[in-house]
Amino acid sequence: MKKILWVVMASVCLIFAGAAFGAGKPIEMRLAYLGQSGAEDDLCAKEFARVVDEKSGGRIKVKLYPNEQLGKEVDMVTAQELDSLEMAIYGFTLFQQASPKYNIWSAYYIFDNVEELLTVVKGPIGDRMNQEILKNKGIRVIGYGPRGKRCLTSNRPIRKPEDCKGLKIRVPLQPIYVESWKALGALPTSIAFAEIYTSLKQGIVEAQENPYAFIHSGHFYEVQKYCNLTEHQVPFFTYGVTEKFFQRLPGDLQKVVVDAGDYITGFHTKLQKDNDQVWVDKLKKGGMTFVDVDKAAFRKALEHIPEKFKDKWVPNLFADIQKELASVRKK
Repeated sequence: MKKILWVVMASVCLIFAGAAFGAGKPIEMRLAYLGQSGAEDDLCAKEFARVVDEKSGGRIKVKLYPNEQLGKEVDMVTAQELDSLEMAIYGFTLFQQASPKYNIWSAYYIFDNVEELLTVVKGPIGDRMNQEILKNKGIRVIGYGPRGKRCLTSNRPIRKPEDCKGLKIRVPLQPIYVESWKALGALPTSIAFAEIYTSLKQGIVEAQENPYAFIHSGHFYEVQKYCNLTEHQVPFFTYGVTEKFFQRLPGDLQKVVVDAGDYITGFHTKLQKDNDQVWVDKLKKGGMTFVDVDKAAFRKALEHIPEKFKDKWVPNLFADIQKELASVRKK
């Protein structure tokens, strides 16, 4: 009798699971992101879609929306919170919107390399942050993707902090970016990524900062002469799935999505590492001149910034990261 009851209950659950998405039809999973065609997040989104399609046996079809087609990152966060977008790949806007008390990642010169970064975000500190994102916005983090170090582009060479004085620079909509460039004497302004090229061309701003891949995919080499090797930040993407959508999936497809997130973290990390020199060569071919800078001087000029923001973060966050990094660096 118990066995019969269990079979009946299981059948009912399967019926409702099928009805939730439309029995027999592939489940559509919209994936929105910032990058243009050929950018690293675009290449990784395509790979994610391929893997999910393959591992789900075609039961999930990922539909891609690059280049801010579904809005800016803040719009994507809202869409996921409202359960009107299944997945997104984010820059640091996600942390500002969904876990502001952990929004330390935008600070400059914290990490020396990708390995240090991934150790922290995939460790206890990152786990606590992800729980905040899930609780506050209903977004489940399933993976990360290093973006390569951010460098400053301009139409005059920048070699030391003093060279930034009066520089009109585009920065993302993050307070810590603004304060950092102000501390260097620059004049930061927030402009959407899709509008950077036009803003540079029209002289609204005269500089911007991004990883090599985005400098290339944005065609900024057409309107910027110099790539100044500030390497001031080791940024990363975060892959987030809407929790309500995730919970509507049957268990085997939940595993497909989670496993694809683990896979894409490794894929993205390798892609970024392999492509760094490729992007440099392409930018040089496009006419950019690479300029060495006094990174120690830049680091020194910005070392007070984390202290300025520490009251906005969970207690001892910066100190905890430093302790974890000290342990990593000893090894």
